[in-house]
Amino acid sequence: MRMQQKASDFNIELPIHLCAKTIARRLMAAVICLTLAGALSAYFWFTEFSFPASKWFYELFSLDEELNIPAWYSAFSLLFCSGLLKAITAINSEDRYFSGWKTLYFIFIYLSLDEAFSFHELLIIPSVRESFHLNPIFFQTWVIPGAILVGIFAFKYLKFWLYLPYKTRYLFLISAVVYVSGTLGMEMVGGFLREDFGRRSLITLIGIVVEEFLEMTGIVIFTYALLAYLSSLRESLQIKIYISEN
Repeated sequence: MRMQQKASDFNIELPIHLCAKTIARRLMAAVICLTLAGALSAYFWFTEFSFPASKWFYELFSLDEELNIPAWYSAFSLLFCSGLLKAITAINSEDRYFSGWKTLYFIFIYLSLDEAFSFHELLIIPSVRESFHLNPIFFQTWVIPGAILVGIFAFKYLKFWLYLPYKTRYLFLISAVVYVSGTLGMEMVGGFLREDFGRRSLITLIGIVVEEFLEMTGIVIFTYALLAYLSSLRESLQIKIYISEN
């Protein structure tokens, strides 16, 4: 009499093929679409919502607002990067820079949460700007501690960066320059533009669009860099999911 096999005796495989270049191209297409939608929403805001549905469209796609489609896209793309960093950390458990990969994973978890909930805006303190008569580029006062943290990060991670393979090192540098140019650089430029031209000026709105485009593009480049590096470590990854009733 044939004995019935238990369900636990079977392994179900759900293969998922991730192509670094394909994912990067699709993410870049999403970034371009979101940027164009954000530019259109900025135009609606600039024209004081002259169309019936323009206010709704602005709230949904504005690059200067929170808790909308562009913000959630950026949050989830950063979270995806943190997942890739977690996989790399697991593979490089014996690597001399294991702690560096692990710290990067936590940094991107925080960046994802910050993109979704804007924790950094707690550091925007108008009274500090007025008391110290800060330059207009520090209109958003959070850029001061932000720039300090970026400097500390660059110093601490220099050896880690030099240890990386050439291609990964190059892509990490490009993604960091593009991303920081958006988050810090264009934020400073945006503060200057708001101070001199006002928030509802065309040049200020263009600055906001450029800022967000650089941020999202930097994340795409970093995502590609992580996928390419991960593929050089392993051709496939096995993820086991255990399900029990209790």
